[in-house]
Amino acid sequence: MKRILLFGGFGFIGTNILKYIDDFLSDKYSVIVFDRFNKSLSGEQYKCIENVFIGDFLDNEYIIKIFSMYSFDYIFHLVSSTVPSTSDNAVFDIESNLIPTIKLLQIMKEYNVSNIIYLSSGGAVYGNCKNKKAHQEDDFLYPVSSYGIVKSTIERYLCLYHELYDVNSLILRLSNPYGPYHYSLKQGIINVALRKAINKDILTVWGNGEAKKDYIYIDDFCLILFKLLENNISNDIFNIASGEILSINQILIKIKEYYPNFKYENKAANKSDVSHIELNTKKLIDIIGNISITPFYKGLLKTITWLENSKHEQY
Repeated sequence: MKRILLFGGFGFIGTNILKYIDDFLSDKYSVIVFDRFNKSLSGEQYKCIENVFIGDFLDNEYIIKIFSMYSFDYIFHLVSSTVPSTSDNAVFDIESNLIPTIKLLQIMKEYNVSNIIYLSSGGAVYGNCKNKKAHQEDDFLYPVSSYGIVKSTIERYLCLYHELYDVNSLILRLSNPYGPYHYSLKQGIINVALRKAINKDILTVWGNGEAKKDYIYIDDFCLILFKLLENNISNDIFNIASGEILSINQILIKIKEYYPNFKYENKAANKSDVSHIELNTKKLIDIIGNISITPFYKGLLKTITWLENSKHEQY
């Protein structure tokens, strides 16, 4: 059995990874969770969890202690202290995301841990699709936010640590995931809008709602992630996306079919917002083959069902 150290294990993506392992891979992986919360906000217990450590990603000494206690086959790095709309403090971004990640890589080198999976961004690192063409992994990166710059810089350090110290990395440029266990009030338009609709609150839409992006149901991401691991893929970068490009207005119109009284208001867009992003996934499909991607209308209904049947807290 292989052991994973999961940074951010009780967040949206981390929780879904735990659930996926429990449901399909419990005989293959055990997980050590590192998170700033002392329990999963889902309220569920996961059989794959071997131990839980509560702490701050900036606490280097505490992380060293964990490495001294266990050996790890994989490090999953899902932690980010900012999102594009809140990354207006470049110094904070560097101090809370870039530097701790470099320190983590240094710890991996010292403890001979060879594999890290890093969750990058399929929108923020590329910037806008100026030619309205789907981005490929080898495209020039033109981030328009500190968040995107830090993400792309971490990617470069991951490559450097492979070249210098044989630390293997799998970089995942994920589009916009949505689905169960998403608690953020700052990121994820689908989940934020649904919560506003259910609670009869007004949603603020930044811009005219015509921004078009790729949205992927979280279960599809988990499936893709572990297919890549099963294929022993490392030292590579992959776009992960559904291929279904939707504008915010299209999403909101669909939500209004379920909640006719749902209201929203438009405000001026932030300069850090990416207005159009498409991801080319040919490289990914060549490795894992075609998989059945959840259509948006089905993923939305699954998310609504979860929201209406769960007692959920919020980040």
